[in-house]
Formats: sequence, structure tokens, C-alpha cells
Amino acid sequence: MAGKANEYPLRSGVVPSKEIAALDYDVFLCYNSRDKEHVLAIAERLKERGVLPWLDIWEIRPGTRWQKELQKHLKSIKAAAVFVSPAGPGPWQELEVESMLLQLTRRGRPIIPVILKGRRGRPRFPAFLDLWHVVDMREQQPDPFEQLVWGITGQKPSSF
Repeated sequence: MAGKANEYPLRSGVVPSKEIAALDYDVFLCYNSRDKEHVLAIAERLKERGVLPWLDIWEIRPGTRWQKELQKHLKSIKAAAVFVSPAGPGPWQELEVESMLLQLTRRGRPIIPVILKGRRGRPRFPAFLDLWHVVDMREQQPDPFEQLVWGITGQKPSSF
């Protein structure tokens, strides 16, 4: 762990899948299933940067209870990104967010609302999400992906 409580050293390169089971995840990605392709692309970019995302479609074995798997990993996840899009929240997304908020805020970890491209105007966040600084993927500057990485790792990009 780096010097500050919410700073984590970036892993270099892509993390081999065999090593993932033994590692703590850097960020939980919470999204509406209708936004899967957008979130999957972001998750791939995070892995390329050495940031290890917990993404349900990569981590939950078919036929298992996703709620139990999520609870098991939330204890060690360092941050969460909650994606908001034109599709709005998914049916389970609010429950995931509530559980995540409780655990992550108790541990002083960041929760990052992320507005995906295609969303018009400023979304109305539930009161519990409206407290956190937002990353807006619709903006060009500052680079929203770099903002997301900063929010997850605590390491401010030199370009800012």
C-alpha cells in the first residue's frame, strides 16, 4: 500500500487470470446490464493500466448466487464505480449500491459515480450517491478515463 490511506500502487501490465483469484480487486464495477458493452470496454482499459476490476461477468460462475459472491469480495475491494447511463439504473443496481456504500464508506474507500456517454443532462442521483464527485465520460477535458483511474488508485495523473 502506498503512503496515503486511499492510494494504491498500480500493477504493471495485464494481470494474468491465474493470479486474479489471489489478488484483491481494485474496483467494483456496478452497472445496468444494458450498458454491459460500454462498461466492458472500460474494464478492459483498466486492466491494461494495471487496475484490477471486479466485473460480474468475469467473476461469477454461472449457477451461483451473485449476491453471495459480491458480498464475499466487497470486503476487500478498494473502490467502486457506479455507472449511470441513458438506460437508467438496473433492477439490482440500487441494491448493489446500497450494500457497497455501507461497506466502503465504513472503510473510507472511494465511491465514484460515472456518467456514461449518451446520457443527456445531469442525472438525478439517489441522495446517497449525490455526495461523491462525479466522473463524466461525456467530457473531453480533463480526460474522464484518467479521472476514473485517479479516483480508484488515489494517484493523480501528471497531466492534470
